Amino acid sequence: MSIETEIPASRLQLGLMWSRMKKASRLDQQGVLELKTDTTSTGQAVAVLVLAALAYGIGYTAQTQFQRHDLSIYGIIVGSLANTVTVCFAAFVWSATAFLVGTKLFQGKTGYWELARPLFFASSPFLLFLLITIPVPPILVQGNVPVYWFQGTIAVAAVVWLFLSQIFVLKQVMGLNLRRTVLTVGVGLLILAFIGLQFGTG
Repeated sequence: MSIETEIPASRLQLGLMWSRMKKASRLDQQGVLELKTDTTSTGQAVAVLVLAALAYGIGYTAQTQFQRHDLSIYGIIVGSLANTVTVCFAAFVWSATAFLVGTKLFQGKTGYWELARPLFFASSPFLLFLLITIPVPPILVQGNVPVYWFQGTIAVAAVVWLFLSQIFVLKQVMGLNLRRTVLTVGVGLLILAFIGLQFGTG
């Protein structure tokens, strides 16, 4: 009896998560604001982030090995997991940085998880990186230099879509105008770049 009631509930949760992912990806204002206030969606937001990071990890690792002509199941698994952890860590660092910059410097009005939930759902475009695993051969140009046009197009589209989604979420959740939103992103990226340089030269 418990199994019969459990399966529809899980399907309902998956359907709800998918609907929220689509709204965040489509830059739906109402959907983003719902995520801001719905504390029950925190677990789903983290799950979406992990799925997006895993998609990136699989796509990036597979493409790297494909270019090196060194495909292996073990290498894909290890590389995918490492990249997944890296992307998840970067997402938490970015959300915390954007929160601090937006609220402390530009008078944004939000709590951390009120911002993090929509930001994590807005990472959904990175699911496109799974398409990179499709073995589309490169175009050989002058000097037989391979140009991976398909993989490059997918990667650029995913990154641009992600960037626009993040800006949209920051603007809606913090209640900032476009200028302050862009400044929040710019200052946040500069801070992260500076920290990265310090660790890189340390």
